[in-house]
Amino acid sequence: MAKVVYLDPIDHISGKISRKHRTTYCYRQGTDRRYTTVYTTPTGDPTAAQLANISKFCQAAQQTNTIMMDIDQLEPYRTAWRNQIHSGNLRYRTLRGYIFAQIYRTL
Repeated sequence: MAKVVYLDPIDHISGKISRKHRTTYCYRQGTDRRYTTVYTTPTGDPTAAQLANISKFCQAAQQTNTIMMDIDQLEPYRTAWRNQIHSGNLRYRTLRGYIFAQIYRTL
C-alpha cells in the first residue's frame, strides 16, 4: 500500500502569528522539528540559585563591556578568537560572544 504525504502550503512558522495570541511557534533547523510554546509569567520570587545566575550574568556582561572598550585588554582575546576560527572551530561567531564565554567560565 502506498504512503501519501500531503504538502503544506507553508513549511514552518517561527514566532507569533499576532500580538493577541499567546502561542509561539518554534522551528529547530538542526533537527527539523516544529513545536509550540506558551510563555507564562512566574508566580513566585526568584530562588537563590536563579539570583546567583542573574548576578553572574550581569558581572560577565559588565566585564565584557569594559574589555570591549579598552584596546589593550581586547587584543589578546581578539588573537585567541581568530586562532580558534582559523583552526575550524566556529562555535563563537562574534568576538563579544567569545569574550563573554571566557569571562563567564572564570566567574
